[in-house]
Amino acid sequence: MAGLYEIWQQAEVSRRLDVLSGFVAMCVAGDEDARRRLAQLVAGAERALSASPPDLDVASEYVDELVRWADTEWADHPYRPVDARPDEADRQTRDYAKDLRHAAVPAHLGCEMGRIELGLEVGFLALCRQPGLDCRTRQDIFYVAGRAAMALDLGHLEVAEREIRRMKQVGSVEPRDSCRCEVQCSAA
Repeated sequence: MAGLYEIWQQAEVSRRLDVLSGFVAMCVAGDEDARRRLAQLVAGAERALSASPPDLDVASEYVDELVRWADTEWADHPYRPVDARPDEADRQTRDYAKDLRHAAVPAHLGCEMGRIELGLEVGFLALCRQPGLDCRTRQDIFYVAGRAAMALDLGHLEVAEREIRRMKQVGSVEPRDSCRCEVQCSAA
C-alpha cells in the first residue's frame, strides 16, 4: 500500500516538531520577538506538513532550525528534550502515524488493518501469558511481533498476517531450557 511509509515519515517530523516547539515555547514565554520567531518556524513546518503531498524536506528544515536554536540557547536546560530511545520514539511516532493513517487509508483497508492489528495484540498477549516460556522463545515472540507491527505500519497486510502466523508457531514450540526470562509482555 503506497503512501504509508510517507505517513510514517510525516509522523516522525510531526512528533519532533511538537516536542521541540513545546519546549521552546516554554523558554521564550516572555520574549515577544522569540515567540514570533517560534510561531513562524512552527507555521512553516505545519504548512509543509499539510501540503498535498506533504513537503517533508521543508518541514524537516524548519524542525532542524528549531533544534539548532534550542541547542544554541538552552543546551544545558534541565527540561531540554532529549532524543527518545529508539523503541520509545517508534511508539510515539506510531501514535502519530495511526492518526494520519486513518485519514489517508480507505475505510475497507482501515477495517482490515484494524482486524489484523487486534489479532496481533491478542495473539501476542496470549503467547506471553503462557506459563513456562523460556527466555529465548519469549525474545523470539517479541521479535516476530515487532516485525508484524512494522509490516502493519507500512501497510503490508499479507506480510503482517504471515508474521502473526510465524509468531504463533514460535510460541507453540516446547521450551528449550528451564531458564525463565524476566521480560514482561506489554501491549504491542
